[in-house]
Order: sequence, then structure tokens, then C-alpha cells
Amino acid sequence: DVRASDPSVIVLTETTSNLHHESFFPAIDQLIAPLDDKGYEKLRPELLLTFGGMVVSKKIKAFLRRHRANEHWHIDAKKANDTFFMQPYHIKSEPNVFLREFLSKTKKVKSVYKLDWQVIKNHRLNQHFKYEKQVSYSDFMVFSILFQKLPKKINLQLSNSATIRYSQLFDLDPTINVYCNRGTSGIDGSMSTAIGASYASSIPTVFVSGDLSFFYDSNALWNNYIPSTFRIIVINNNGGGIFRILPGAMEADHFQEYFETKHQLTAKHLCKMYDIEYLSANDALSLHTGLSDFYKTSNGPKLLEVFTPSEENDKVLKAYFKFL
Repeated sequence: DVRASDPSVIVLTETTSNLHHESFFPAIDQLIAPLDDKGYEKLRPELLLTFGGMVVSKKIKAFLRRHRANEHWHIDAKKANDTFFMQPYHIKSEPNVFLREFLSKTKKVKSVYKLDWQVIKNHRLNQHFKYEKQVSYSDFMVFSILFQKLPKKINLQLSNSATIRYSQLFDLDPTINVYCNRGTSGIDGSMSTAIGASYASSIPTVFVSGDLSFFYDSNALWNNYIPSTFRIIVINNNGGGIFRILPGAMEADHFQEYFETKHQLTAKHLCKMYDIEYLSANDALSLHTGLSDFYKTSNGPKLLEVFTPSEENDKVLKAYFKFL
């Protein structure tokens, strides 16, 4: 709290950090994506302090690698990843222990650094809300609705690729514990992790996944220990739609076969085989209707499969960042 109010400091958080404060800056990509080189240079910190594991946001990694801080300190009792190619000074301590000692030795300075970026943050949020109101049916709209409708006080497990990246564009209730099996950032094992975590926890677990990640790890459903409170949401855009936003990907030969992995599979037959209640949606109305019963108490787990238009999702996401 002390450092969050410092006018010379901004605290950027990722969804999986599970850190919330009114002075923090969540939704990193939302904040920095529209910046030009002048804006990036204005944002460049003198001192970069990092906590936790690997960073999800590609945009913040690219920014801090190009516009380097004067110094980078990583505070962690065990290891320091060189995420920003600066050979960080590793302070082997728990973050709270370090900050108590460090802050007592610092002096506040006059600065408009935080104030300037707070103004930009507020503008981005206003644009974000405007875009939500006008956006067409797409992955973006689906994630917006899903995150608004999540129950409080749950464990939220997110699969890799598009799911974890979309989650960082939206505010999640502070009572929700967010997890993602990052590993090497691959899609394998996401559902196995979610089911294992659900079994070990007394708190209801919701697992949100893309279609490829879900089908890749579908054998995770082949067990007798899935809690009745477990909920699965599959966003099925018939392939790895996230790859459509890569520069030049659409011009590549055999894009759909080797990048996007097009398919016509659905989760319906898997649910029948594993005795999981199945619901589906293919527009905003059916999504709202499906969610109205999805979280109600049941005798077994449930799965909601949401079909989205693969050809539109990348266009909507690119338009979002331009709109900001």
C-alpha cells in the first residue's frame, strides 16, 4: 500500500499474480499496446523491480527489452529469470521481507510519473468499456461476458494461448483465485492440472479453455474423481485462432493446416462418454441463457461449449487495440 501511493512508482500486475489494489495497473497490454516509441520512452523506468515467475504479456517483454531500465532487480528466494535480457540483480528474499527493509531506506520524490500514466489508464478503460458495448459476436465478446458472469470466491483455472491472454484484458473479481499451468507456455496438461486442483480444493473450480487445449488433454476426463462443482468452459473457434494475429501468418502457405489446425470437433460426444452435462452456445443470447443454469448445484460436473467465428476473432482483437 505504501509503495502503491508513491507518485514515482507504477505497479503493473498480471492476472495470475492475484494482486489487487486500486492504485495498481492491471491489463498491461491494454495500457501499452497503443504506444509509439515516444510513449514507450516516457514509460521506461529507471529501476525495474520484478516479483514472481515468467511473464505472460509479450508486449511488456518486448517493451522492457527495447527500452531498458537503468537497473533490474528480481526479488525471489530461489531464482531470477532473465526475462528482459538485462542480467538482473537477484535479491534472494521473499518480496514482503525485502520491501519492508527496502522502503524504510527510501525517500519519496516529487514526480508526475504515476499521475500521467493514471490518466492514460483511465482513458484506456473508458475506451475499453465503449468497445465492449459495440463489439460484434466473437472471442472478445465471449470472454467479456464469461468474466463478468463468473461466481465469486472460486478457483479459476485458465488454459494457455488465447485464454490466458484474453483474461488479461478484463477485470476479475478480487475474490477469484486465478491459476494457469504455464510450464513452457504449451497447451498440454491444462485440464489435467485444473481437475487435479479441483479435486484437492474445497472451493468450486471453473476451467476456461480453448478448443485445441481441451481436445489435446481430453484424457484428463477419464477418471472417477471429478468433483460435482467442477465447471468447464470451452471456447471453440475450430482451431488455433490466436495464430491469425501473428504478423504475416495469414500469408504463409498451408496456414490453416500447420498454424491454425482447422477441425470440426465438438465436446458433445466426449461429455456423453464421460457422463458430463453438456450445454452449448453460438451467440450472445444463447450464451447468457446457458450461463443462467451453468453454475447451479448439480450431481456432476458440467461443460459449456461456446462456438465463435474463427474468421472474425483476430479482426475484432486487432480493432480493439486500435480503438484504445
